[in-house]
Parts: sequence; structure tokens; C-alpha cells
Amino acid sequence: MKNIWMVTTFLFLFILVMLIFYHLYYRMNIKHITKQLKEIMNIKDTNELLTVVVKQRDIAQLVNQLNNLIGDIRRSRIKIKRLNRNFRQSITNISHDLRTPLTTASGYVQMLKASDLDKEQQEYLAIVLERQNMVKILLEQLFEYVRIESGEIIYKHIPIDAKKIFMDILVMYYDDFYKKGQEPSVHLPEKPCMIHGDEQGVKRIFSNVLFNAIVHGKGEYCFEIQEVGSSYVFTFYNLSEPMTEDDLDYIFERSYTKDKSRNKKTTGLGLTIAKEITKRLNGTIQAFYNNGKFSISISFPKI
Repeated sequence: MKNIWMVTTFLFLFILVMLIFYHLYYRMNIKHITKQLKEIMNIKDTNELLTVVVKQRDIAQLVNQLNNLIGDIRRSRIKIKRLNRNFRQSITNISHDLRTPLTTASGYVQMLKASDLDKEQQEYLAIVLERQNMVKILLEQLFEYVRIESGEIIYKHIPIDAKKIFMDILVMYYDDFYKKGQEPSVHLPEKPCMIHGDEQGVKRIFSNVLFNAIVHGKGEYCFEIQEVGSSYVFTFYNLSEPMTEDDLDYIFERSYTKDKSRNKKTTGLGLTIAKEITKRLNGTIQAFYNNGKFSISISFPKI
């Protein structure tokens, strides 16, 4: 009886020790796999795969499945990179190929416009010129977007007065507000708003957002700069058509436009470009809709 009890105790202790070791190896494997995953995810170009410290069937199966998934992700990344590269090259080629004939056509239209035409013919030519200018703007924005996305345009990070740039762009669009019979409400701080940025880049951001407001806005324009914590926030308000959460989610996406008929003078790239430049200048840009008013807020760290 005593021998049976000793054997039973020994077996129990043996099983307990085995379970403890199995548990420890389990934890070692999980920690090892987690560490490897973090390293693999942080390194863009690597062919490393997951390994295990101690072979355990269920852990080994999990690692095999994860390695298959990692392989699929890498192949997808390579495919997306290739597609993006081809897209950028196609846009560049299209821009170059269309610029010359477009410029030539514009010259002939201008010559016709200067000739002795009746009122109806002049109106038709004005429409043709407007459409040509729209195509020109589209090509320029496509070309600019491709250059920004590919990293070809390098933005400086030097001290600049964003308030002065903001005011310069507002003045540039004064005639557009005047033609709409609108007088924007402007609220600015007295002191300069110094940020680390690129003057041309910040000009493009403000210009694109203002142009979007003029084209799509319904009135009651209000533009302001606020000092919020460690940032300067530049906000553009205007009355707007009703907007859904989907509109706000996708408004900065490439070629997205709420005007599905595309009858307005917009390409859908202006806000996308504004967002890309803002990100490269360490800023943030957001869109909101509340009580019939649409707003875009751009935040830059102050210095």
C-alpha cells in the first residue's frame, strides 16, 4: 500500500513538473514570437520569419500560419508598391502628354475670342476656356500629388509666421468672396503665429482649403486662428449642404468629391493634397459638420 502511494505521489509530482515546464516553454515561445512580430512589423524591408524556442505542436502550427500570413502581407505590399509606382508614372506621362496640346488649344481659343464674334459665340468660347482651365488645374494637381506622394517634394521645417501666410492667402481670394456677395468674418490673434514649416507648403494648404470653401460653401464664411495648448489651430467655417459621417470620413481621400456630377470647378484632389502636406509638416487636419456648418481645422505645433 505504501509503495502504491509513493508511486502515485511520484507520478503526480512528475506530471506537475512536466506541466510547469510545458507552461514555462509555452510562455517562452509566446514572448519570443511576440518580440519577433514587433521587430518584423517595425522593419519594412525584411525577409525574416517567425521561429520557436522549443518545438510544441500547437505553437508550431500557429507559427506556420502566421508565417504564411506574413508572406501574404509582404507580397501584397510589393504589389501595392508596384501599382503605386505605375500609377505615378502614368500620371506623370499623361500630364506631360496633355500639357502641350492643351496649351496650343488655349492659344487658338484666345485668338478666336479676340476676333469679331457675336455674344452667343463669345459665351461658347468662354465655356471652352473654362473647361480647358479646369483640365489644366486637374493636371497640375495630379502632377503635384504624385510628386508629394513619391517624396520628390521636400518640405523645409524652419520658423515661419503662419498667421502672415494665412492673411496673404485670404487677400488673394478676396475677389472670389466679393463675386459671391460674401464678406468673411476673420478672427486673428495680435501676435505672430510661429511654427516650424515650409512657406510654400503652408500656402498650398491654406489655398486649397479656401478654394474648397469658395466652391462648395453656401455662405457665412468665418476664418479664425486660435492658440490651443501647444498648437495653433486654423479653422475654416462655412454653411454647407448636409453632410454624412461617410462624407467626413472620405473627404480627404484621393479624388473624392461630394459633387458626383462634377459640375463644380473641383477635382477632388485639393483637400487630399492639403492633408498630405499637413502630415509632412507634422500637423493635423480634420473635417467637421454641425448644425448646417462645415469646418476644417488645421493644427500645427507652435514654437
